[in-house]
Amino acid sequence: MARPEKADAILRRLTSRMGIDTRLEMEKAVVSWEEVVGAKVARRAKAEAVRGGILFVRVADSTWLQELSLLKEGIIDKLNALLDGYEVEDIVFRVGMATKERMHGGKG
Repeated sequence: MARPEKADAILRRLTSRMGIDTRLEMEKAVVSWEEVVGAKVARRAKAEAVRGGILFVRVADSTWLQELSLLKEGIIDKLNALLDGYEVEDIVFRVGMATKERMHGGKG
């Protein structure tokens, strides 16, 4: 009788065959943002997308932009420690939260 295969091994093989494994790993940087920076920071800075090794983050204002820019290297190191075979090379911070965030006041 064949030995059962673990679900994560099956999923890795399937995503690799489909050619989406790298894209999924890159998106893990966006999904892991709050885990890396903490809930308080995540309320004021939202990871939006990863393109070409660059994570794009929208921040509430220029104060948050400056603060996170100073912490950027450490954030990159923490993100890369969570990723499997893909690395965030840089983070670009942009001022201006999404409309929904502005409407609700972005508490925190």
